[in-house]
Amino acid sequence: MIEELINEGQYSAALRELNDLSDEKTRLLRLVCLNALGEYQQAKTEGMLAKAKAGDTYYDVVAQYVMTLKETGDFEEAINILVEELSMPYIPYEYESTFNAAYDEILLAKQEVNYDLESKSQIFSTEEIELILQRDDVNEDLLYMALDQMQQLNIRMLIPGIRNYLRDPNKPPFAKTLMMELMIEQQIDEEFEVAKNNTYYDFNPSYMPLVLAQTAYMGIGKKLQSALEDENPTLLNQCVDYLEFYLYHIYPKEIYEEDFSVIAAAVHYYVATLQNIEVDKDDIEIDYYVDFKDVERQILALREIE
Repeated sequence: MIEELINEGQYSAALRELNDLSDEKTRLLRLVCLNALGEYQQAKTEGMLAKAKAGDTYYDVVAQYVMTLKETGDFEEAINILVEELSMPYIPYEYESTFNAAYDEILLAKQEVNYDLESKSQIFSTEEIELILQRDDVNEDLLYMALDQMQQLNIRMLIPGIRNYLRDPNKPPFAKTLMMELMIEQQIDEEFEVAKNNTYYDFNPSYMPLVLAQTAYMGIGKKLQSALEDENPTLLNQCVDYLEFYLYHIYPKEIYEEDFSVIAAAVHYYVATLQNIEVDKDDIEIDYYVDFKDVERQILALREIE
């Protein structure tokens, strides 16, 4: 009967029936009702006890209690609980997914509340950033907020997590490049292994250029400029933007000077196609002194990174 009342949204009526606080299921259902009614301070008080005494209902109680802490603004306490649970050797899969989602929501809520009150470097701790780097299913907004925070930190504190991130072939390539640039800027002199596009690269930040300081960026950009500056400046800007995207995606892969023309021609033709601009293949061959068959092969490589 009580669960029927809850399913029907009659939380006040259900709460009046939930009086046996010695029963752990009763404690759990009271939390459900209190949260649904917005009685978060009462839920916080009862949740602390329910968590301490929970047995079979433990994970459900934790989920409800963490929800309560988020609503009361007790972000640090909620984060500490979630970090502890997610660090356990075993956690049922369905609850791991729930806790990961809750962790993302709470970090975002914390960031929103603290943005105007604290400097960016204070929003996430190094421990929180490390956990974000370890996650396989991290919210993209959180990932890039963490990267933004890392600019304010001594990156050396995060090197073990970064090392694992860079050599994981399943992590986003663009985020990896941003991490590598952070280490270049802080002159980290250590060897790393970077997995990108089914290839592993050796990388030492101390002697590598930033992505847009590479000879390839300037060389390919000049060829695009020569072909498009007078003919179509808007398309030139779009091509340069796409070139930057491409270079960030493949970095630290080395591009040799003999390939500059083919890559420039491929970027020109591919971006024009995306904009529904007709481009004559013969003109591409003439403007860049290339064989269009080579350009087509490079276009396939561009398409692979979309």
